[in-house]
This record gives sequence, structure tokens and C-alpha cells, in this order.
Amino acid sequence: MSDGAVTAEYLRNFVFEKPPWGKRGYNEKAVGDFVALCARRLDGRGHLSAEDVRNVRFNKPPFGKRGFDEAQVDALLGEIATAIAKLDA
Repeated sequence: MSDGAVTAEYLRNFVFEKPPWGKRGYNEKAVGDFVALCARRLDGRGHLSAEDVRNVRFNKPPFGKRGFDEAQVDALLGEIATAIAKLDA
């Protein structure tokens, strides 16, 4: 979705990929919880700003586990920040 048309429904159904082998990625629960907050915000609830989305940082998953692909998560967060900025404009 490169047109900034990220919706709450899109986020609720988004499936993240695993990182490349040898990489740990981001903690799945932390990413999932934050994306759920973003979906609420796009529904008109909550108070996350585009800046909050741009500044979020995620921990690594537990050692020996692979979380979500960092590049994919970061790209989606950019789209979410754009969508929230448009809401707030």
C-alpha cells in the first residue's frame, strides 16, 4: 500500500514475515501490540501521533527465536505514520 491508504482493517489482517536466516528480527508480541494500537488510532480511537510511530523501537525476540522481519516492519511503520499524519492534517 504505497498510496498511504493504510487502514485499520489492513493492519488487523497484515501478516509479517520472518527475518532472513541468521537474523533475529523484532519481538513479535511487541510489534503486534503496537500495530494493534495503530489500528485503533486509524479507527479514530487512541492518541498515537505520526511522531510516536516514527520513534517506536522494538526489542529482539527471546534468544534462539526469530521474530518479525525488521525491514518489513519498518516499511509498514512508515506507511502507518503517513496515514496518521494525513488524519491529523
